[in-house]
Formats: sequence, structure tokens, C-alpha cells
Amino acid sequence: MTTFEPEILNVAISCLEDSVDLTPNDNPDKYEQLNYLGVALQTRFEHLGGLDDLESSIVILRQAVDLTPDDHPAKPGHLNNLGSALKTRFDRFGSIDDLESAIVVDRQAVNLTSDCHPDKPACLDCLGNTLQTRFTRLDSVDDLESSIVIHRQAVDLTPDGHPDRPMYLINLGSALKTRFDRLGGLDDLQSAIVVEHQAVSLTPDGHRIKPLCLNNLGNALETRFNRLGGLDDLESAIVVKRQAVDLTPDGHPDKLMRLTNLGNSLWTRFKHLGGLSDLEAAIIAHRQAVDLAPDGHPHKPAYLNNLGNALDTRTERLGSIDDLEEAIVVKRQAVNLTSDGHPDKPKRLNDLGNSLQIRFGRLGDLDDLESAIMVSRQAVEFTPDGHPDKPGRLTNLGNSLQIRFRRLGGLDDIESAIRVKRSAVDLTPDGDPQKPGLLNNLGKAFGARFIHTRNPEDSNFAYNAFTLAADQVTGPPSVRLDAVECCIYMRIAQIQHGHATHQDLMNDFDRAFSLIPQVAWLGTSISQRYKALSTFGGVVNHAISIAIDTGALSRAVEWIEEGRSVVWGQLLQLRSPVDDLRSQYPDLADQLQSLSHDLEASGHIQDSANIIDLNELLHSGSEKAVRDSVSIRIKLAQDYQDLLRHIREQDGFKNFLLPKTLAELIPPQRTDGPVVIINVHQFYDHGDALVVYGSAEPIIHVPLPKLTFKFAEDIRLCFAQSLKKAGVRMREAVEDRVVDSSPQDRGAILYDLERSADSQIADALKILWLSIVQPILERIEDKFVDSTITDIPHITWCPTGPLAFLPIHAAGMYGSQGTPSDGIKLFDVVVSSYTPSLSALLRPPHMFASGWSSMKALVVSQPETLGMSKLPGVLSEVAQIKKHLGDQVKHLDDKDATVEAVLDAMNEDHCQVIHLACHGLQNIEDPTKSAFALHDGHLTLSHLMTSSVRKAELAFLSACQTSTGDEKLPEEVIHLAAGMLAMGFKSVVGTMWSIGDKDAPIIADEVYRQLKEDHVSGDGRLKTAYALHKAVKVLREKVGESNIVSWAPYVHFGI
Repeated sequence: MTTFEPEILNVAISCLEDSVDLTPNDNPDKYEQLNYLGVALQTRFEHLGGLDDLESSIVILRQAVDLTPDDHPAKPGHLNNLGSALKTRFDRFGSIDDLESAIVVDRQAVNLTSDCHPDKPACLDCLGNTLQTRFTRLDSVDDLESSIVIHRQAVDLTPDGHPDRPMYLINLGSALKTRFDRLGGLDDLQSAIVVEHQAVSLTPDGHRIKPLCLNNLGNALETRFNRLGGLDDLESAIVVKRQAVDLTPDGHPDKLMRLTNLGNSLWTRFKHLGGLSDLEAAIIAHRQAVDLAPDGHPHKPAYLNNLGNALDTRTERLGSIDDLEEAIVVKRQAVNLTSDGHPDKPKRLNDLGNSLQIRFGRLGDLDDLESAIMVSRQAVEFTPDGHPDKPGRLTNLGNSLQIRFRRLGGLDDIESAIRVKRSAVDLTPDGDPQKPGLLNNLGKAFGARFIHTRNPEDSNFAYNAFTLAADQVTGPPSVRLDAVECCIYMRIAQIQHGHATHQDLMNDFDRAFSLIPQVAWLGTSISQRYKALSTFGGVVNHAISIAIDTGALSRAVEWIEEGRSVVWGQLLQLRSPVDDLRSQYPDLADQLQSLSHDLEASGHIQDSANIIDLNELLHSGSEKAVRDSVSIRIKLAQDYQDLLRHIREQDGFKNFLLPKTLAELIPPQRTDGPVVIINVHQFYDHGDALVVYGSAEPIIHVPLPKLTFKFAEDIRLCFAQSLKKAGVRMREAVEDRVVDSSPQDRGAILYDLERSADSQIADALKILWLSIVQPILERIEDKFVDSTITDIPHITWCPTGPLAFLPIHAAGMYGSQGTPSDGIKLFDVVVSSYTPSLSALLRPPHMFASGWSSMKALVVSQPETLGMSKLPGVLSEVAQIKKHLGDQVKHLDDKDATVEAVLDAMNEDHCQVIHLACHGLQNIEDPTKSAFALHDGHLTLSHLMTSSVRKAELAFLSACQTSTGDEKLPEEVIHLAAGMLAMGFKSVVGTMWSIGDKDAPIIADEVYRQLKEDHVSGDGRLKTAYALHKAVKVLREKVGESNIVSWAPYVHFGI
């Protein structure tokens, strides 16, 4: 591709100027020299922006036209060049006279050229472009129709193989896309993509118009994505737009537009998938386009507006008021720089209104809301009927009016809001990705009026709008999920007024659960899925409560499985054995396993939001790796879903890898004791427990009248504060922040130890006993009749919501001030385990043919970690393990315990037990970065999620907070212990808070002693829960029952 060389052009212009000056007007070469000089001056203007060059170009090209006889063969070309210069001045200053003059001279050029002349297509192409430009300025559809007809003529008259055919195809595609934008005919968009594809394929690499071909194709593909929602189109758009940017040299006049087009596509992908790196990259691209565009540049308002939209979006994501203030400033500039009557004026007014509305929501200044309504009205009024953006602008006006109604209570505002939002819905065809959001907004307006008037008709209107929004097949899943949640709340209101039944509400919850795979789509990263699910936990708890109320206990259990631990469930699904499928369709089984492996590996790739330079953005290997991984992950997810659909079409596989029924989740009779699910929801004045002994036995419902959501949340907060007082927990630790640690605590924080902390902890455990555990045990007491002292019953607890953060296993009646007491405790009568889901318990037991002596173990120890306290007890702990396992241990210590070495060792076939004795870190901002601190870095939950151990039995996590989850995502059970279960370990020993360095060796010694003496149950399972139960008893006797903080953190997960 040729590059602009100003020195050479300057010399050429100087020579042409001398030649023109020396040539008399009656010389037949004079007009040709003038034409060359005019074109050269226009070229220099386009690259350097000197207005004198543009003005001189037009004057000189007029002279060339005037001196050229009408019958001269060069006359049409000279006319076209003059038209091009006039159109350029129109683009720069917006004078309609220049555009009209350009159309006049372009028509003269067409009329002077015969159809058989080789220049006829070029003349037609120029006229078509100027007519399309006048359409964008004056919105005359006749101009657009004429433009398309003329562009088609240009293409039809150009033979295959002609070097200008790709350009004519580009312009025809642009006109077709413009007509789609204006009138919404999908055939126009499909035709535009076809011709833009042809232009790309006909243009050789290195040709000067290749970037233009790619850019226009990308715009058309993104438009189709916006219309139909196919992610393939968006991904393809980003790929070709990146190519367009990369192939456009710095300094080229079109570089800025291509940068901002790429930024728009990245912003669109962020809006759909939530990858922060896309948003950061979009802002960088838009900001550079703004900075490089000189004042007066015709596209500067567009660049400013695009930057403002991206900054708005980052405000919504990260909350920075500075971003919002800057967004309003640049959007005001964009509006002020856009003349009235310009086709983009309504869009820029609309976008400014959105920013003002956001600032009102943040700061509450009523002037912002009034200004938002004013500019939003202008945006609607300036947008012609039939324009595809009219519905969105109507809805934005409606939102501002609805907000003012909420603030001031004027009924006129809510009536007007409903009217404009209904118009927006009526103007939008089914299948449009905007439709769910428009319907959802309309439903909220009806809901707001219903709250004010209590008119049942409004509740019906609202519910119907929400239902239609949720059932749309296109549009962002997050919007449709929000619509389902609104459906649920509106249905509750209808039930209260006798207009619906609880069965109706159950159907609404079914609709919500059906959206989970789309909300937490496998094509997004694991951290993005967790963010998308952050608001769904309450829906799950609510659904369970409703199912229990209606007596649908089996459905309640199935919903728990479907709605909790969604991401873990996806990982388990990707690792599901496919023996049945392989026996009948081995090729499909191989495809599924290969795709599952690749998709799982891609899920842990995190978004990089630290791109600080455009060159790094476009060319750095790290960012390229991130963006490529995103595209690969999306493609893998789409292929995986397509393959699952194909498998389910085969005989006998209709329900393959679909949510399990109760009979599939649990055996007819559990040999390992019951699973007890405890649920609580904020709308209910009581909690519930479901005791599941097996799919062949009735589920036992235990009402918990003393348990409410606020009660549970208060206990959780009280317990957290008490632990903090006791100096054993720092919930605020995030990412790589190293906390001050006691020499005797693995990750503990030093606080002044107060006696009241023990008392508060004892009181909290007493409350847990009285409100939760005691009623459950009393209800199932008859099931324990055959139990003996040497083999006490076993319960697996599955608490939900805030209960997931409480040590139910330690509940009991303790003495005042934390002193010992003869009161009953749960550990006196039951061995406790926990599970994040029922699926986590569906593990086939591994039979040890050679007994304990065949057990292979990996022990990882870090007695000293840079920046953290020493753990001298680790050496004693390792010695205890080796005492029981001997040569069966592979030990990685200190410098040998690197992240790579540990992962490699974990993945070896013979590794059945792993014991990690080190610091543990809980990351609250991004739970997937919770980690074990090793010699060279952090072994994170993301690392663990991508590993799999074939013969995994036991993971012993002798570190701090390894089973502490994230309060924002209680139903996802995001902690290191759950990560080990997902890896394939059947049993995990973890900790709920920091543990004492001197206590850990005692627990390790006793656990491995117990397993060595009585390691396997009758069905081949390790008896880890019983081993830990006895080990904690030994520790409790050493430190004292009242020292709850020391012995209670140890917990068992799994089977």
C-alpha cells in the first residue's frame, strides 16, 4: 500500500503551478494541467487539512471545467473532480449549496458520457455518492432510491476483473445499508453484506482500498448483529475492522473513522458480553480519534459522541463520576458542533439526554432531569417517522418522564411515559434485539402506574409486557432475565389481589431458570459469568420458597440444583463421562469431549483492562492473546451448543446433559446419611429445611419459624464481626494485597483480643442450634434410632443465602462467656459435611485394590512466603503426614513449590491425595483470584478450574479461608474447597477462617491416622468426614471447647 509522502506532493504541486503559469489559456494542455493541479491540492488538503488548499482546488477545478469543451472526452472527468472537491467542502463546512453544486456537475458528467464509454461507471458512481450524501442531509428517500439505482448501473456496466469494480460494489453496499438503516428492510442489509463481501474478495491484499472494503463490511456485519443478534456477525465485524485499522497507515485521513468504528464494535461486544477489556479498548480508540481530529473536522462531533457513550458505559460499570462528567462535556460539544437539520443531530441529543439522566440518578439535581427531558424531546421530534432509532429515542424520553413521575408524582408524566413507550414497542418488529428492552421498559411504566393507582388492569398490562420481553428469542439475556424477575414480582401482586395462583408463579420461575444457560453463557469468561449471576441468587431462594409453599418439594430440590453453583455445574458438565453416548455414537462422543476440553480451558482467560497505549492495544502480544481467546471461546461455545442440539436429536438422547430430575440427582437410598437443604428468602417470615434421604423416599419438609432472611443475615454479620474482634479474619483482603499476619496464624489479622468475642461466637452458635439445627434433628430423630456411639450418623449440609457462611457444624448450647457446658452440640450427635450441590455428590467411588498402601499423595508446603508471615508449623505438619504415608508422598517444598510444578504434579495420574500447607488468600473483588500463596506466585481458583485429576480422592487445604465464599454470590459457592471438588476430588478438607499454625499439624496427624486405620467405607469411599470429625475432637480437647475459633474452622466438603 502506498503511503502519503508530503515532500513529493509539494514538489509536484510547485511544478504544476509553474506549468500552469507558463501555459496560455488557449493552449489545449492548459485545462489538463489545471485539472491535475486541482486534484493535487485536494489531495494535500485531505492529508494535511489546509483550508487554503481546498479553496484553491475548487477555484482551479472550475477553471479546468470552464476551459474544457463539452465535446472533449476529458470533460466528464474534470466535472467529477470538481464535484468531488465541492462535496469535500460540504463535508467540511456543511453548506448545502456546495452539495447541490456537486450534484449538478456530477449529473453533467453522467449526461456527457455514453453508456459504452469506459468512464461511465465512474461518473455514475460519483453521482450516486453525492445523492446519498444529500439524503443523509435532507432525508429525502427519493435521493436514496436514485442513489441505489445509479450505483447498480455503475456495477452492471463494469466488467468482471475491472480494477474499479470493488469500489463500485463498496458504494452500492453502503447505499443499501443506508436504506436498511432508514427503512428497516432486511433484504437491503443482506444484499449490502453480499456486495461488501464481493468487494473484499475482489480486492488484492496491499491495494489502497482494501481497508475501506474491510471497514464497510464490518459496519454491515455489526448492523446485522444489532438487528438479528448473531454473535458470529459481531465477532466477524471486529476481526475485519481490526484488519482495516492495521492496514490504514498513520496519517491517512480515514484512520480516525476506522478507529472509531472499531471502538464502536468493541463497545457493542462489551454491552453484550461484559468483557472490560473491550470497553477499555473502545475508549482508547475513541479518545485517540478525538485527539487527532482537528477542530472543524467534519467527523469530530461523531468522535466526541462515541467517546461520551463509552465513558457513560464505564461509569455504569465502575461508578466513576469523573467519567460521567467528561461524558457530558464531550457530548455537549458534539451537539453544539452539529448543525440543526444534520441527520445525526437527533442521535447526539438523545445520547446527551441519557448522560444527564444518569447524572441525575447519581447526584439528584433536578435541573439535570429537566434538561434530559428537554433534549430527549428534541431528539424524538427531529427523528423522522420510520427511522429505526425512533423506538429507542421514544423509550429514553419515556424513562426520563417516568423518573420525574417517581420524583414529583405528576400523573401526566407517567401517562406520557406509557404513551411514548407503547409507541416504541409498536414501531419495533418482533425479532429485533431491541424489542425485549423496549417491552421491559413499557412493563416497568405500567408497573409504576399500578403502584400508584392499584388498578388491576395496569398489573395485567405490566405482566404481559414482561412476559413478551422474556420470551423474545433475541436480545441480551440479562435484559430478558430482568423481565422475568419483574414478571415474578408483578405475579405476586396479582396473587395478593386474587388475580393469579401460585401455580402461575411456579411457571414464571420455570421461565427464569430456563434463561440461566444464556445469562451465564459458556462463551463468556468465568468471571463474567459470576458477574452475570450476581443478582440471580435471590430468584433461586424465592423459587425454592414458593415450591415448598405449594408442596412441590421435588421441584424445589431440582431448582436448587439448577440455580445454585451454576458455574461449577457447567464445569462438571464439561467433564461428564459420555459412556452411553460413546457406545452408540462414538464420533459424537469424541467431538463432545474435544470441544468440552477446549471450552473449559478457555473459560479462565480473564479480561485485561490495563491497556494504556493504542499501539499496545492494536499490536501487543498480550492484548492480542486476550482478544483472540475471547473470539475462540465464543466460537467454541457456539459449536458446543450446536453439537448438544445435534446429540439431543438422536434416539434416546433427548435429555442429554439437560438439568437433572430428582431421581438422577440422588440414588434411591443414600448410604451416607441425608442431605439437608436450608433455605431462606427475604419475602418470607420463616425459613425451611428439606431433608433428602433418597429419591425413593419422601422428602421431609421441616419449617423453621424462627429463621428469617434478616435473622440469618444478622447472624452472619454478628459472626463476621466477632471473628474480626478475635483477630482471625479479614474479609476486606483483595487481589494481591498482603495483610498483616500473626506469626501463629496462616493469614490471620492481629486485633486486640477481647473476651466478648468468644461470648458472641458462642451466642451465635446457640442461635443456630435453636433456630435451625434442633428443629431439624427433632424432626428426623426416628431415623437415628439404629445409630451407635462408634458410628454416629452423618449429615451433609447444603445451606443457601447468608446461611452458606455460617458454621452450622459447630452449632450447639455453649456456656455463657464461651465457657464449657454440658449442653448438647451438633458434633455430639452428628458427623457433618457440606456440599455446594447434589451433583457434587454424584461421584463413583474408587475402590483401592491394594488398600491404604497404594495411596499416592502430593504434599505442598511453604514455610516462608515473600511478604507474608512465616509458618514454622508447616514443617511439623509435613512430618506428621510422612509418618503416616511414608514413601507414598511426593513433597514440593519452598522453592520447588511453584505454580507450574504444583499443577503438573496435581495432574499426574498417581496423585490421589493433595495436601496444601501454606497461606490462603480470599479475593472478594474477584473470587476466581482467591489463591494459595506458593513460592513464585498464586495458585488461583482460575488455575484450579482448568485442572483435572483422574484419580482424585482427597484434597486437604491446610490454609486460611479455603471454604469462605463471596457474600455477593452465596449461591455460587465460590471458594477454593469448591474448586477442588470441581477438579474431581471427592472429599475436601477446608477452613472457614484463619487457622492456628500450631493447630494444623494436630489436625493433619489425626486425619491421616484415622484414614490409615479405618480409611474406606463399605462402598469404597474414603471416610474423610469421620476422620476429620475425630481429629477436630482431639484438637478441641487440647485447646478447650470454649476456644471455638481454634477448632471450628475445619470443615469437610463432598463425600
